Amino acid sequence: MRKRIRLAAPALVVAAAMAVPAVWAWDEKKTEKRQDEKLKKLGETLSRRQAVTQPSELIRFLNARAAAILERARQSRSDNYVFERLAGAADDLLEAVEEVLEAASESESNPKEKAETARRLERYYFRVQQADYFAARSGEADAAAWVKHARGLYQQARGAYDAGLFKKARRLGGAADSIVDALESLAQASVRVPEPPRLP
Repeated sequence: MRKRIRLAAPALVVAAAMAVPAVWAWDEKKTEKRQDEKLKKLGETLSRRQAVTQPSELIRFLNARAAAILERARQSRSDNYVFERLAGAADDLLEAVEEVLEAASESESNPKEKAETARRLERYYFRVQQADYFAARSGEADAAAWVKHARGLYQQARGAYDAGLFKKARRLGGAADSIVDALESLAQASVRVPEPPRLP
């Protein structure tokens, strides 16, 4: 019985070795298909966001950055790690656009939403505080503008909160959060193995 096992083992090794390239090819095709679907979806979303009439300076900024990053994602498909983070950053920026557009039409005031909104804004505040860190590592030449817009959106959210427009406040705060998310994804794409920061 042992002899049979020893004779069979090399055959199993050869079969496994032959199967590995096939598995890699299958995984590669699966990855390509997933990338295709993601690019298509993001491209369609970008087209809808760009179709907005009379967009504000902020909307134009976010759409332009999303378009540029989406193109970078297309060019980096051979490195799926970078592709996923660039695609994620573009998606975050488009999410920020949607939140800003939705916030513009929010005018309801519901006192029951005050406590939940306060908790959300507190999280967004601390997230916006991280923007400078991610901006410095993102590699974006205009990263300071990203931080400026994130902070501006948070300030608008705080103003909406003070006015009792809690849903509007959450949307604006969410937009600020999404910009920071985009910066974080870009930092991850730029720095594969980050250096842990030191406390001052």
